Amino acid sequence: MSTTESCRLSLVVPVYNEAQSLGELVDRALLMFERMGIANKAEILFVDDGSTDATPDTIRALAARHAQVRPVRLRRNHGKSLALMAGFKKARGEVVVTMDGDLQDNPEDLPALMAKIDEGYDLVNGQRVNRQDQNTRKLGSRLYNATVRKLTGLGLQDMNCGLKAYRRQLVKTLCVYGQYHRYIPLQAHLAGFKVTEIPVANSPRKHGSSKYATFRYQGLFDLLSILFTHRYALNPLHFFGVISAVVMVPSLLVLLFFAGEQCLYWLGFGEEFLVANRPMLSIALTAFLFSVFIFLTGFVCDFILHHQIRSRIDMILGLAIDEDGADA
Repeated sequence: MSTTESCRLSLVVPVYNEAQSLGELVDRALLMFERMGIANKAEILFVDDGSTDATPDTIRALAARHAQVRPVRLRRNHGKSLALMAGFKKARGEVVVTMDGDLQDNPEDLPALMAKIDEGYDLVNGQRVNRQDQNTRKLGSRLYNATVRKLTGLGLQDMNCGLKAYRRQLVKTLCVYGQYHRYIPLQAHLAGFKVTEIPVANSPRKHGSSKYATFRYQGLFDLLSILFTHRYALNPLHFFGVISAVVMVPSLLVLLFFAGEQCLYWLGFGEEFLVANRPMLSIALTAFLFSVFIFLTGFVCDFILHHQIRSRIDMILGLAIDEDGADA
């Protein structure tokens, strides 16, 4: 692809020890580019996530043979999220499509993904039809997707499918790390982008084995983190304040009761007040101090956030407003 031509499509493929699959993947992808009429306006970015086999040499050979192939190499294995971010940063296309490098995702689905983007969607998620995986892996995926749908209301059936198409405006706003790549559609949905899903083919793995465990409980923690950040990122005191009040109000009532009892004793009413005989006083005082610390945590978070927003307001507005100036 000439540097003077605009790039219509960037195919980002994160790979880790997938040397045997890359040649066939390139041949099939280039064929689809030709059929779609974008052979000179498309690129393939292989993001090598610190592979230890012949993957780096294979990518270099493919790049030397095909002008559309661009290599991106990470110094060590960082995981899929950072590999995707590296690809997003280097991608030049108006539309970015991500695809796994194990040949289970099919380049032949590219036209359907692009057509859906052209309908006005910002992210098109693939739903694997007749998924070619072990039953335990498919069961884990169904439980994962059902949990996400229940907690978020986003009705995708296969959120973790690696085959996705993104409008460039969305890609520029993404920040994924750790294992957040599983929740890119959710992040896009929460940010106000239009997300949809289409059926895509899924082929048996031809070479090697999957790099991921069947059941990944860490995904639940990531989901809770995303939902918490979405709801309270701009008003943390609303969360910490409620927790503080739940602890503070009962403890304060107990302390006021004991204070009133002490005052009555000083006025000649009631029995003598002895702290040593009232363990509830120590519990209430400890709970009250704990609630104050919780409140102060939220207050400090709000204070820090206030100064960050003032210095980064242009970026925040860029995430909230469409390019044509209409509210997202």
